[in-house]
Amino acid sequence: MTHTRFIQRSTEAVSYEGMPDWFSSLLAARGIRTRDEADRFLNPSLSDLHDPFLLDGMQQTVDLLKAAIADGKTILVYGDYDADGVCAASILMETLHDLGASLAYRIPSRHTEGYGLNPEAIREIAQKAQVLVTVDCGVSNVEEVALAKELGLTVIITDHHQPPEVLPDADVVMDPFLGNYPCPYLCGAGVALKICQALQGMAGVEKRLDLAAIATVADVVPLLGENRIIVREGLARIETTSRPGLKALLSISATQSPLSADDLGFRIGPRLNAAGRLGDARLGVHLLLTPDPAKAENIAAMLEEANRTRQRFEREMTAEALTQLSLEALAASHVVLVSGEDWNPGLIGLTAGRLCERFHLPAIALSVHGDTAVGSCRSIPGINIYKMLQSCADLLVRYGGHEQAAGLTVKTENLPLLRERLEKVISEAAPEETFLPSMEYDLIVPFRTWTRDSMAWLTRLEPTGCGNPAPLFLLEGAEVQAIRRVGKDGSHLKLTVIDEDLSVVEAIAFSQGDVADESPQKLDLLYRPVLNDFRGRTTIEAQVSAINVT
Repeated sequence: MTHTRFIQRSTEAVSYEGMPDWFSSLLAARGIRTRDEADRFLNPSLSDLHDPFLLDGMQQTVDLLKAAIADGKTILVYGDYDADGVCAASILMETLHDLGASLAYRIPSRHTEGYGLNPEAIREIAQKAQVLVTVDCGVSNVEEVALAKELGLTVIITDHHQPPEVLPDADVVMDPFLGNYPCPYLCGAGVALKICQALQGMAGVEKRLDLAAIATVADVVPLLGENRIIVREGLARIETTSRPGLKALLSISATQSPLSADDLGFRIGPRLNAAGRLGDARLGVHLLLTPDPAKAENIAAMLEEANRTRQRFEREMTAEALTQLSLEALAASHVVLVSGEDWNPGLIGLTAGRLCERFHLPAIALSVHGDTAVGSCRSIPGINIYKMLQSCADLLVRYGGHEQAAGLTVKTENLPLLRERLEKVISEAAPEETFLPSMEYDLIVPFRTWTRDSMAWLTRLEPTGCGNPAPLFLLEGAEVQAIRRVGKDGSHLKLTVIDEDLSVVEAIAFSQGDVADESPQKLDLLYRPVLNDFRGRTTIEAQVSAINVT
């Protein structure tokens, strides 16, 4: 069994009036230093959203859109094929429709066009529209924007990805990383929501918080600042939504109230993403914008089937990728790079994510099509994969993305040299312990701390996720009283342990059934307390994330 380093998050002994000390420490570990900051964090309010005109380029964007609407020009919204792009396009389309705009939209095919703008699309757009607005893409499309301007289009780029050194020469380039916007980590739909706010005020924002919340969680941006407000408020609105598409998605995914960020990340987001991964991402836009419940139910059923197919294909691709790797080679590596002929480009990011999680190394999966390979990257804390790709820019046709996730296109002949270069720059980027499996936890507290009242305090940290992780606690030296495999295939673990305080702790560990085979006597557990309702009796048990046999 692999030993995982358990690392305590930076914390300090603090006490905020009216809060348990352990809860005050959880807030301090999340960078909250005063009671005033704690109150704002725990009670996010729409009134705390920033002025949208603090975004560089917002005034020009609003002026151009209003002028285009007044002149009867056709505005084409160009999105990305993932859940963020689909939601962003839907937000902007709905907003501009309310204002009476003549509209069209385009979501490129992941399989035939790839990410971002492309020359063929630009030429087609110029035939039917006068204004091009991108959402969740475009900040790296220098040549394509030049073509669009040459063909007479007004071009507004709205994106949230890391801007390159040379920006497109568009009429406006708006990206929260440009300038000094207070919340630089908005997703694409978050930027679209700010445009809605600038055009329609808070009334428009409240109508579209549901879509922005889904995208914010699905795109794995930090749930801090404005993002926390968007998700917290958006979840409440999704629960009472009148949007037929969301109602159908909630129903077919068996998602029930009360909703959490995990529901958006693991139930709603994957189904919206499935359309673009395997087929036509426009299905997602149709679903979110249709007023017809019957049509919404039909599209939701199609997305459900696509998601099941995606899950099967993903398992097969990951299995094939694993055949390319040897544990001996990985032991001396700082990056995982796998490739396959004509792998589905919609699934390579998922495969990269599986490999990154399994081996705790930056991972790249590439789909090879003749002399070109298209890849997706996922990284570990401490390694900025976007900067690593920057170090290899001379070997790449194109690249873009974030600190933890990125995409690239490379000539197939350059793959061996790319692997060699990445191995060098990644190994030099961080100390060796960065590449050892590790998990962070918050505190060590006696298990008897957990009561219905203390659990209520924990729920106030929601929504949790990227940037605001769900709190984890360490149980050291737990004596095993009973341990067994459970689940249909025995892949899960049920155990009873006694902590140092002599409390009896019932625990469940998903996908860790093999620990039972070692017949351990003592364990260190990383867990979170959860309520377990069984046959009318509610108890508090430990849901275990990681186990070390001691």
